[in-house]
Amino acid sequence: MITVSNHINNQLNTRVNSGFLSFSQLSSGSLYKSYSENNFQAKNNSKRPKDNRKYKEDTLLENTWKNRVKYNLEKTLDIPLMHFPRGLGGAPDYTFFEYLQTAKFPYYIGGPILAALFYAGVKKDNFKSAQAANGVAKRMALGVGLYYLGAALAKSVINTTVKLSRGFDLKHPYAKAISTSTKKSGVFKKDVEYHSAFESTEFTRTDLLYNKEGTTPDEINERYIKLGKKFGVKSDTNDVDQTVKPLIKKTIVMARAWQYALTALYVTLGIGMANQPVWMETSAEGFNSTVKNGVFGKNVSVPDGLHNAKIALNDYIFKPFAKSFREFWHGQSKISSIVGKSVILSAATATLLAISLIIGKTSAKGHAFDSSGSNSYDGVNK
Repeated sequence: MITVSNHINNQLNTRVNSGFLSFSQLSSGSLYKSYSENNFQAKNNSKRPKDNRKYKEDTLLENTWKNRVKYNLEKTLDIPLMHFPRGLGGAPDYTFFEYLQTAKFPYYIGGPILAALFYAGVKKDNFKSAQAANGVAKRMALGVGLYYLGAALAKSVINTTVKLSRGFDLKHPYAKAISTSTKKSGVFKKDVEYHSAFESTEFTRTDLLYNKEGTTPDEINERYIKLGKKFGVKSDTNDVDQTVKPLIKKTIVMARAWQYALTALYVTLGIGMANQPVWMETSAEGFNSTVKNGVFGKNVSVPDGLHNAKIALNDYIFKPFAKSFREFWHGQSKISSIVGKSVILSAATATLLAISLIIGKTSAKGHAFDSSGSNSYDGVNK
């Protein structure tokens, strides 16, 4: 198959190589169009407004914990500060991504508000009423916390399984560059959206996995070659990228489905644990006092502060958490014992089943692939 280097759009005298652009791209004239547009834009560069965007094109970002926290924080803050004003202002370029982001807002604030409602009607002059309301609010707040923890744990279990077995991170971030050349910007302009490269099968950015700086097929496909080894693809397979792409999509489908399935079970487990007696025995005031006076108190040395922080976590969080698990297992009655054991065993069984199925079903073994080299794609062919 005759192919052309993807550097042709940037260089006038680029030679023909194998494994960069498909023959269909040449025959359709897209190569000539891209070259012509680039030259036309270069000639009229002086008339174009300066592009101050942070990213000029969609970019795969460095996948570090620090970066993920940073981008997730930006995405969360953009909900009330960017997406809601744009939506309420009727921005013509309001995207489906922004709609999904604003839909998360009630999810973030609903639980805390529900817990706070039990404090709102407390009669301060009635000790029994105040004590009962505080107890209910405490359980509700704890339930909300363990709800979010269960959801995060379910995602983490599946994502870790995918990372270790298949070599890619479902949370790998990329920046989607947004054009600001039009006036359809609504209330606030924006020039970037942060996504995951493996959000779903429809929005999987496998094109960003290619090494654009590579000069040979192996250099361009270096990420796909590494992924191929993780999936068990034979080293001599033609078009390794085309072999790996359907396996990536299948992995995403299974991983996302199992994340939601495990979330339901883990959340149920968390809420069950939040309603155990140990949490009523654990004093929030004691925890606050230990942190306030023993960790951040005046004249508290750094070693003593760290020691007291360890005590606070151990006595008021880790020990009660472990005890609540045991209490949920044994139950306060025969029925609650059956319910507790059922939820715990179901969560454990589902977790093991999810891990085994993802590893087994996404392997290249048993899959038939077209190795003729005739696969088409919208990116770089090998």
